[in-house]
Amino acid sequence: MRPIVGLGSGLLILAASSQAQENLVGKYNGTFMLQTQSRGVLPVAISMEITSAAGGKLQGKANRSHNNKAGQGCAGEYKLEGTYQSGKIEMKSEPGGPAKDCLMVLDLVAEGDKLKGTMGKSEVEFSR
Repeated sequence: MRPIVGLGSGLLILAASSQAQENLVGKYNGTFMLQTQSRGVLPVAISMEITSAAGGKLQGKANRSHNNKAGQGCAGEYKLEGTYQSGKIEMKSEPGGPAKDCLMVLDLVAEGDKLKGTMGKSEVEFSR
């Protein structure tokens, strides 16, 4: 009987993980703090949409705004791909920004309706 109980427990954990992953799909808004050379730290708006989540794989897009004091920089839309495992999200973009020479790398932790972590060296927080 023990192998059946173990298998049942494994299936419950897998189902819970799959449900948590599917709950990530949706639109998020947030800000990150951009360190500039001449103007210090400036808040910059960012939005993200996770469009699909299955089998530990995530797909989505993000739109990084600009700050009038910091200029355009890497503002623009980014296509994202990544992974989700044990509450941790890792996503990376294709090259984006006005000159298509910027990358977005997100390392996040899912906490309810919030995603918190880093974007490169900057702290970032998203909420639904």
